[in-house]
Amino acid sequence: MIFRDLTANEIDARIGTVNEKGLTLLLYKDARCDMAILDETVGAERWQREHYEVKGNLYCRVGIKCETTSDWVWKSDCGTESYTEKQKGESSDSFKRACVNWGIGRELYTAPLIYIPAANNDGTPNYKAFEKNGKMTTYDKFKVTKMTVENKRIAELVIINTKSKKCVFSYSDKPVSNSASEPTKPQRTDPRNNMIVEVDKLVSEFAQMRGKTKAEVMSSLYASQNVYVNPGTDLSDFTLDQLQKAGSVLTKWIRKANES
Repeated sequence: MIFRDLTANEIDARIGTVNEKGLTLLLYKDARCDMAILDETVGAERWQREHYEVKGNLYCRVGIKCETTSDWVWKSDCGTESYTEKQKGESSDSFKRACVNWGIGRELYTAPLIYIPAANNDGTPNYKAFEKNGKMTTYDKFKVTKMTVENKRIAELVIINTKSKKCVFSYSDKPVSNSASEPTKPQRTDPRNNMIVEVDKLVSEFAQMRGKTKAEVMSSLYASQNVYVNPGTDLSDFTLDQLQKAGSVLTKWIRKANES
């Protein structure tokens, strides 16, 4: 069973962290999106969901009726509590995670770290922030206006501030070809290159194990007292020492996850 990629208007861009220097965004899909794609792909009468509890945790399993054998095939996952409506949020989250196991929205787990600086180099603000209860926050909203997916990986991403209509984040992993008239410059090998690749793989692995996005794992990494790196720092800007410490922290997290 192959499900189509998500479109930009099916994705929510929610604020992860906010501080004086900038904020991070996380990409989500909602349960209505999953239901619509299931209806669209297999038909409303050929899928169903069930919720059940295991050791106090709420699970959801999504079944799809096989066209050839008429058997039901099930995939399940556990949800996490919502900050607002505990039961409803946990039920919705377990359903969304079960749908990811079917492949719906799995490309969101390949999203880059979405960091938006409080202001550009020219001083133009990207959003309006203020302090509330001792913490920085913002009422500004953000929207994904473009997302290109290639081989189930996000290749291009554009996000705007819905109030100012200004583009605040743009990403592309497509290589930029050099002009034929420009001579190719010799490249110096950065000793961090291999470490950047390895740490990125560990981030992806742990995100997959925990059902999180790469951006969520990076946020946890920033909070780790062992890494000492400013929130929003891209892996390419980590020092060699920070990369080594990040790799060590992630390896420990993965080992503990395997043991649990």
